[in-house]
Amino acid sequence: MDASGVSLHLGFMTVRVSRGGGIVPTGLLRLQRFAVAVLLLWPFFWISGCDVGEEVGQGPWDYLLTPGEGEFRHLSSYDTTGGNRDRYEIAAGDSVVLLDLEGPGVLRRIWITVSSRDPHYLRRIAIRMYWDGEEEPSVSVPLGDFFGNGFEKTHYTALPMGVSSGGFYTYLPMPFASHARIVAVNGTGRTVDAFYFNADAEVGVDLDEPVATFHAWWNRDRRTTSPEPHLLLEARGWGHLVGVSFNAESYGGNLGFLEGDEIFTVDGEFRGMGTGTEDYFSGGWYFDAGPFAAPYHGLVLKDDERGRIAAYRWHLPDPVRFRDSIRMEIEHGHGNEEVADYATVAYWYQVEPHGALPPLPPPNQRRVLGVKIPAEAISGAELSSSEGSEGESAAVTLDVPVPRPDRYQVWVYPSGVEGGGTARFRIPATGRVAEVEVGAPAGDGGLPLEPVLLDTVSARGESLEIEVAGGRDAQPAAIHLRPLRRWAREWLAVGPFPSPQRLGSEHSTALDSVYEPERDPSVGGRYSLPDGRVARWNEVEGDETGYVRLNPHFEPNDWVAAYLQAFLYSPDDREAVLLLGADDGHTLWVNGEQLSERQGRNISVPDEIEVGVRLRAGWNRVMLKVADLDGGWAFHLRVADPGGELRWSRYR
Repeated sequence: MDASGVSLHLGFMTVRVSRGGGIVPTGLLRLQRFAVAVLLLWPFFWISGCDVGEEVGQGPWDYLLTPGEGEFRHLSSYDTTGGNRDRYEIAAGDSVVLLDLEGPGVLRRIWITVSSRDPHYLRRIAIRMYWDGEEEPSVSVPLGDFFGNGFEKTHYTALPMGVSSGGFYTYLPMPFASHARIVAVNGTGRTVDAFYFNADAEVGVDLDEPVATFHAWWNRDRRTTSPEPHLLLEARGWGHLVGVSFNAESYGGNLGFLEGDEIFTVDGEFRGMGTGTEDYFSGGWYFDAGPFAAPYHGLVLKDDERGRIAAYRWHLPDPVRFRDSIRMEIEHGHGNEEVADYATVAYWYQVEPHGALPPLPPPNQRRVLGVKIPAEAISGAELSSSEGSEGESAAVTLDVPVPRPDRYQVWVYPSGVEGGGTARFRIPATGRVAEVEVGAPAGDGGLPLEPVLLDTVSARGESLEIEVAGGRDAQPAAIHLRPLRRWAREWLAVGPFPSPQRLGSEHSTALDSVYEPERDPSVGGRYSLPDGRVARWNEVEGDETGYVRLNPHFEPNDWVAAYLQAFLYSPDDREAVLLLGADDGHTLWVNGEQLSERQGRNISVPDEIEVGVRLRAGWNRVMLKVADLDGGWAFHLRVADPGGELRWSRYR
């Protein structure tokens, strides 16, 4: 480099950088190549000391190139006596101050690990953070949920926080103008033997005004029965949302709640809605490829058997800024129809003051669900009851609604009673009695215990009476009338028939068409397919849950339809109810009469569709046309049969 500048030879051109910062091409140079060269060489200009102007692009670590003014502080639970007891022991119901630091400053890193004999410590230990002398915390979250681990301690490593080989960590910056205080509260009901804490901070720093301090709020819907979405965050002030932690669990052991969409309302205006829960967390198809950890989004846990999902999404590259207010919600299933347990943490920064956070529920109400009461069960609090003349010591009679005339197993979910005891349940209609020990550990009173099968009944009326001895203290957590489902599992099937895709629509065109099996459903029928093949009726069978999968039996199996038939025997003429679920569209006939049709993209849910039917004495032909859009293709079908008198067959 001479006094006038430097020449750089790049093969396809020569670029001369002047002392004044000018870049001069010295040959035939296309504009596009010149622009690319500038971008490629910009770091070289900066590193070589060339003066390229007052504004220089910043790299992600450029703050390390200039000595800072802050003073480093390392804070931990180290043993101040010089020994090796570098931990806190926290008595039951007690708390410990993890950090108490004068400002101004910024917390740069927090690390925690815990040894506790309580299997529910992730929820029953709480973390609270206070900035600048505030009396109400800016952060009040269970330990596990704060670090994305509401269900169980699971390793994952995201950029802002995670769990790395046993330790919880976060690198989210947490500024404070005058004072920072962090407290851990032990709600486990026993001593926490070892609580290790380690943090790094800078103090004596100049904070830009106004300062946006860090906040986090845990919100849980233990049982989402409301038609309203789950609330992730509602705040007033000036700030920005930076992240969400999500721990949700189905009561039915499925993942249908992932159909829910996120909804943003910012500064009083609707700002958009999503396409599905896993889409918001940058996954897809119900997280079909399983857990992953990306820098800003990930799936910590997927438990298909229990219907559990733990996921995170960080809005650090795309903060949701608000000047006045923010409200973020997420649906629990399409239209909020799914019953699930939702626990979320919203992380955000805002200029003080902030509204007081709702208090955390008591520790035992925060714990992960133990015994899950099915979505179809009736809560004991919702059951109408009457008492005998002896008042509280008399038997309480519960009036349990019957969904429809059918055969049911009667399952009782007792409520735990601290100090022990026995509950006595009786069905007057059958005389069946069950005595159940309902003792529960301290603090677990009122939580549901393992269910007890009381009896099997043929219910023909609108309700069923159950007596509970001991008055209201022994009232169960819930009662579940579980139908004894005798599925139509053996079928004859024929297809596939065309159902051409209609772009931009989820309409199954096959339901508008009449194919040969509708005109002649005889089991010996032969039918011509569009590709020249001849189709005939073949045997197919559902599994023990009544689920009849069609994909394995037909090729192609997208944008097609198939016909299925079976026979239902009735000893006499009677009214009955067929119970159907179908994926996707369907048409249903009984003895040639069309009784049901549904279009659209659907999943097959047992007993979802009730169809009244007049059965003839003898064999009744039941025929289905099931159309598939793409993906899954299946159905369930049975008949409500309180007397156990009806039966299914593939043939007459």
